[in-house]
Amino acid sequence: MKIDFENLGGIDKGGIELNDFTLFCGKNNSGKTYVMYSLYGLLDNQLNFSFDFVKPIIDKLKQEGSYTLDIAGIIAEHQGEIIRHIEELFKDYLPNLFGVTASEFSNTKVKLDFSHDEIEKKIKHSESFSYSRKDLFNSWKLTLNVDSGKIQLTLDKIDRLEDRILQFFISERLVEIMFFDCGFENHSFLLPAERAGINLFFKELFSIRNLLVQQAQNDNVNPMHLLNDVLKSRYAEPVKNYMQFLNRIGSDQIEVSNYSEYAQALEKNVLGGKYKVDDFGNVFFLPADSKNKLPLHFSSSTVKTLFGLVFYLEHLAKTGDYLMIDEPELNLHPDNQRQVARVLAQLVNAGLKVVVSTHSDYFVRELNNLIMLKKDFPGAADLQKKYGYQDNELLAGKQVSAYLFDEKKITPMVLDDEEGVIAETFDAVINNLNKSSNEIYYAMQDAKELND
Repeated sequence: MKIDFENLGGIDKGGIELNDFTLFCGKNNSGKTYVMYSLYGLLDNQLNFSFDFVKPIIDKLKQEGSYTLDIAGIIAEHQGEIIRHIEELFKDYLPNLFGVTASEFSNTKVKLDFSHDEIEKKIKHSESFSYSRKDLFNSWKLTLNVDSGKIQLTLDKIDRLEDRILQFFISERLVEIMFFDCGFENHSFLLPAERAGINLFFKELFSIRNLLVQQAQNDNVNPMHLLNDVLKSRYAEPVKNYMQFLNRIGSDQIEVSNYSEYAQALEKNVLGGKYKVDDFGNVFFLPADSKNKLPLHFSSSTVKTLFGLVFYLEHLAKTGDYLMIDEPELNLHPDNQRQVARVLAQLVNAGLKVVVSTHSDYFVRELNNLIMLKKDFPGAADLQKKYGYQDNELLAGKQVSAYLFDEKKITPMVLDDEEGVIAETFDAVINNLNKSSNEIYYAMQDAKELND
């Protein structure tokens, strides 16, 4: 999927194409977070899709109880209509996504493009799905069996079922097939740059929220209206969702993800201990070399920063998810930045999609090591063994896309299998630093010789 932006924040024009591992580089205030948040809003599927071409399908489905839908055929026939509808809904959603007024995005344009091969691949990997609903007005079950590029829709237990509900439901499933490689339960998870502070203070934030609700009820004010106003006026949607994710951690830890081993790798190789969450959602850290149980606020900045990522991998991650991280290097020693890069590469090879924005040369250079070692050249195996790289963290160049945010534009960065990402934005700074350091040093030496 390719997304082109015009007049988005500080970006005049530019586009990206999502890959297994997508990397954003650039100076501060160059638009990386704008694009990261926009991608999150697009992939988190909070939009209400409803396509008119679905109406005849619903008529036949309700009459006959089942209907066979050729996914490739209907998407090919209506792809233009589908994409335009998504673009329009998403443009209207941007002010809510960023928590600003509509005027901020009056000149913004978003354009989506899906290749035929990409859609064919996603259809091939789509899975069967069953959905049941029962409330005061209807009781129904819709089953989607996916086989050889076709969906067999089966509808049971119709009781005053409104057509618009089915129209929304089938429309959303078609959009999900276009966006995701597997299944219908995929989602995106974003770790904002503010995560260390949010991890520390989310309990206090929600305590304040509860006090506001109580006061609103005492004053006969609708508490939901109050909460919506507070959250919309103060937080962008990804930050608000991350806060809500933290507020659910006591209940979410019941589930164990298939990616828990990667959470454990971070705890062992980066943190040197384990997190513990009690039944009330309080977070503690247990250092490996100590019997003490430290409250999160009493732990290191690294422990505070990585909690959200570890908990997500331990309990919530699912194959096909888009994991987005704004500055994964936050509060990390360069060696730990390298370790995190390697774990993220492992996640890509295990079925997650990763989107990262970074200012770290260490992170990018480690990513390049993983790309170079994937090449089959004499001595590669010996080097891999010498430096402790595992097979499951090596990345093929075709799995990675990188973009430079600079001068109000988004430009694809050169990526070479023999060198990896050519990060000139970092190279120029390093070269200039080396040059200035050398000149300062030799000037000092010359002055010293003159004084002697």
